[in-house]
Amino acid sequence: MNNISANDYQRLQWQQAQLSFHKTDGPEVFKLNSDEDVKSPNAIENIRGSDRISNIKPEDIEALYAEIKAGSITALEASNIKNEKLEPFDYLQHNIKEIGDYPIEVSIEPDEVNTAILFNSLGINFLDVKRMEVRMELYEKAKEEVAKSSKNNDIRKDQELALMDDIDNRIADLTERKQDLMERKKVTESEDELFNQLRFKHPDSET
Repeated sequence: MNNISANDYQRLQWQQAQLSFHKTDGPEVFKLNSDEDVKSPNAIENIRGSDRISNIKPEDIEALYAEIKAGSITALEASNIKNEKLEPFDYLQHNIKEIGDYPIEVSIEPDEVNTAILFNSLGINFLDVKRMEVRMELYEKAKEEVAKSSKNNDIRKDQELALMDDIDNRIADLTERKQDLMERKKVTESEDELFNQLRFKHPDSET
């Protein structure tokens, strides 16, 4: 297993005293500051309790959601061997399932490198957490579509409640798994992928 370089480690010692949260209109996002303001000594615990640690672009979620939805429609219709009438509820339900099964690929963006290094020093795999956060964002998009379908009377109220309950349960499960990961209750197997990305993206990394 790879280890972070000595330069990275020294940088982390300085940066751990300079943690802050970046306020957005959405979830509270963790990031590292470049200024010299000293933050709370409880910063590490604040990281673990943050809503989101990765920088997920809304347009990327939109594009990925559209891709998954298109694939879901194709798969559902292809599996409809008996040529039964498919209702809006069927499409929504299948799309939710597809979000859960879709293999999400993530990478470390330039503004996430320091955060990824810091999390690795804590034994937390940044890429695994980011995958979960992306999937949770996709479920939020699905909730918006379910609500819109209900408003347009495409689905019944009881169907809306059933779909929303399914999504909420899936988000709750991901939230719990993310917390376990942040607390290192489970060991992940993505360290090699993480270090490969850091090695090529961080200007001070050793090869």
